[in-house]
Amino acid sequence: MTRSPLIHPLLFASYPIVFLVAENLDDQIDAGSVLATLGATLAATLLLFGFTRLVFRGPHAAAFVTSGLVLLFFSFGHVEDVVDPFGFGTEEKVLLLEWALIALSALLIAVRFRERLRAITGGLNLLAAVLVALNLIPIVTFAVGGSRASRASDDPPQGLHAEDPKRDIYYIIFDRYANARTLEDLYGFDNGPMLGWLERQGIYVAHDSVANYPKTAHSLASSLNMTLLGDLAERMGEDSGDWRPVVGLLRGFRVARYLQSLGYRYYHIGSWWTPTREDPSADVEYRFGAASEFASTLLSTTLWDPISRRLDLSWSPGFEREEYERVLYQFDRLEQIPDDPAPTFALVHFTLPHPPFVFDRNGDYVSDVGRQWVNDEGYVEQLIYTNRRIRELVTKLLAGPASEDPILILQSDEGPHPRALEIDEMAYEWTEATDEDLMRKLAIFNAYYFPGVGHDALKPSITPVNTFRLVFDLYFGADLPLLPDRTWVFEDQGHPYRLSEVTSRLRRILADAS
Repeated sequence: MTRSPLIHPLLFASYPIVFLVAENLDDQIDAGSVLATLGATLAATLLLFGFTRLVFRGPHAAAFVTSGLVLLFFSFGHVEDVVDPFGFGTEEKVLLLEWALIALSALLIAVRFRERLRAITGGLNLLAAVLVALNLIPIVTFAVGGSRASRASDDPPQGLHAEDPKRDIYYIIFDRYANARTLEDLYGFDNGPMLGWLERQGIYVAHDSVANYPKTAHSLASSLNMTLLGDLAERMGEDSGDWRPVVGLLRGFRVARYLQSLGYRYYHIGSWWTPTREDPSADVEYRFGAASEFASTLLSTTLWDPISRRLDLSWSPGFEREEYERVLYQFDRLEQIPDDPAPTFALVHFTLPHPPFVFDRNGDYVSDVGRQWVNDEGYVEQLIYTNRRIRELVTKLLAGPASEDPILILQSDEGPHPRALEIDEMAYEWTEATDEDLMRKLAIFNAYYFPGVGHDALKPSITPVNTFRLVFDLYFGADLPLLPDRTWVFEDQGHPYRLSEVTSRLRRILADAS
């Protein structure tokens, strides 16, 4: 036992990371983000160990203190969730005091029993190794099981070709931007002036458009690969809870591959959401901030969160402020793309007017925490700001000669969350959704600018799955027949492939609302 290696600080530091991965196996977690977070954590742990070894002049006492501080740092948020499950913050000060007393006790033990701590090194190593192993087992099992679905076929459509000059293509997603009827009926907001302005610019607004699916992952997987997801659901099986195959379709997707084969440069401007935060297959990527969603989630459960808030660290703005800055960054980068002389395809996923509601109608930051999340007024304010930025963007993109106008697609992947879904997304069952819930979530904003070809091929009820089928047919000579404009919901978060069609019901709801 006296010869046991001093590895427990590194194992204890690894445990929160493998735990977070194991608890989120159904999500698309980027392996690079995990490895980067693990590397940074282990490096910080080694630095802490080096410092404590200088202080205590003994490796075993230093390792004991390092492990204790690591465990305190990473466990704070989890304990706070237990004692303050509704997040009121009433217990935070008391908990911080208790954590300080525990840390002080660990330091005193190290001073008092410095030489004797060698005897417990083997036990601490074993305990830490067991904690890591218990979480590695489900991760390895899940990884070995693998994804039973491959990405969409690489076979190019018949007749695919490009004529010069090639028009730039912008696919811009405004997450949870509702249909005009939803905005009027459920929010009391008239979006008619905005839609009328778009139409006066020659943009076709599909007033009766609905999403093919009620979730970003399904919706974008379908539109970006120009396919419905029935075959994927059949391969995965109704009982599967593995989200990896569907979100995996958001990277290296079929539309980008086809366009790149035609000489297009693919620009990707990512959101905070992991599946659209980055795409390694893009020719140019713009990502705001260094921290990945995985690292941010991990930090949010640690002592870093309350400490950074109390010290008012400007370089740790919190998720809401960071989201505000990210959106501004996205618009800035998007407006630079027309300067590239090469033909470009840009995919931009804006989490606007998606919460948090950090923009007021003038574009100023909303700092009131109570207004940043479930708040109809906040949604409308952020929508008004979104409309202003869309006008500015469209004006810029269509400012040149008509012969150089880009293909422009402005689309929402889904509408706002129903109230019950906001309260508990894990428990919500789409098969039990009310008519109002379906209208709120599935009736979407959908607008197209197809220069040089007119609007004859478009119809008010077109759905996103047919967006790029039309683009490739009208501009690139592809033989891609339109798919039926149909809509499905999945049962719940645990069953993403248990699909039920709601097309007829949704059309009836929309007809009754008109």
